[in-house]
Amino acid sequence: MTALPADDGRPGLFGPKSLAEIPRVVRELGLSRLLLVTGKSSFTASGAADVLPALGEVATIHQWSDFSPNPSVEDVISGVAQAQSFKPDGIIAIGGGSALDMAKLLSVFVDKDPDEIREAIRTNTVTGRTPALILVPTTSGSGSEATHFAVVYIDKEKYSVAHQSLLPDFVILDPSLTESASAYQKATSVIDAFAQAVESRWARGATLASQSFADAALVDLTSSAAPFVEGDSPASVLAARGSYLAGRAIDVSKTTGAHAMAYGLTSRHGVSHGHAVATTLGAFARVHAAAAAREGGDLERNLDGIAGLIGADGAHQVGDRIDEVARQLGLELRLEALGVPRSDLAVMAGEVNRERLANNPVALSEAELMELLDTCW
Repeated sequence: MTALPADDGRPGLFGPKSLAEIPRVVRELGLSRLLLVTGKSSFTASGAADVLPALGEVATIHQWSDFSPNPSVEDVISGVAQAQSFKPDGIIAIGGGSALDMAKLLSVFVDKDPDEIREAIRTNTVTGRTPALILVPTTSGSGSEATHFAVVYIDKEKYSVAHQSLLPDFVILDPSLTESASAYQKATSVIDAFAQAVESRWARGATLASQSFADAALVDLTSSAAPFVEGDSPASVLAARGSYLAGRAIDVSKTTGAHAMAYGLTSRHGVSHGHAVATTLGAFARVHAAAAAREGGDLERNLDGIAGLIGADGAHQVGDRIDEVARQLGLELRLEALGVPRSDLAVMAGEVNRERLANNPVALSEAELMELLDTCW
């Protein structure tokens, strides 16, 4: 076991079977009452449940998993009621991105009533948290363990709650927990991390630090994605590291157009988040390459940098190479094949997440988004 990737002071452990250290971490943090937020089936399937007896020897545990894959405000309110009844001094999440986001939200809203929670989400008003927060991902993809924001839906509209207090006190990055997932689950998770790194590399909000994280993530993820999906254990270590580094990248830069378009595809058509991102990522890259060919500058340099990292023959081929990576993971990219009627393209363009779209390196009108989506249909 080692320190977390990047090794820059964030507390945590990285390595196969590192979850076994969580009782020691709980003791060192002085915690005695733990709200354990888990996925419904992944907690047992991943092998994470094996740690429960040892964890129960150091603290009283209340386990909760009654929330949807794309958490809603109603889920948060239900979880807060659980927390207010149990009164934990620590919240641990062991699961995918939804479980981690849910734990982050509970940790900052634990003292709020339902109306206050709704208002805080709508206005992105967070003042801090009291319970300790430990995050343990069981997927390599969301990067939630590395970011200071969490996603939640109100009436199918996506909100991002952001505050430094959503960063955890401790992270356990255990690649062995990711190996039991289905090939599709692995594919949609790892392509999400891959997309985060690509988008972070070209985002308007990028910095030299975030681009450095993104570059390192792309090296790991490009080499490991396909063997990870196929069940290769060494690849799971690289995928976990790459996912964490991609999370560190978007923690600074945020995501861009492909993520902006994905939220509606997930909420309206039930396409898994990472899969939804993959459907348009290559198309955005092609639009960016066309703009870079006209204008040059930072965008051209960023695309050239991405090309070198993912094995594309220059900026003009980045989009095709992205699509190739996704298809190698078994992901269908055509919106028509995913059950999206052509008539819904206008709805998708009109309901795109404007905050994330504003971070895109190329400004796109609604009509231009329609053209982009048409190439994906």
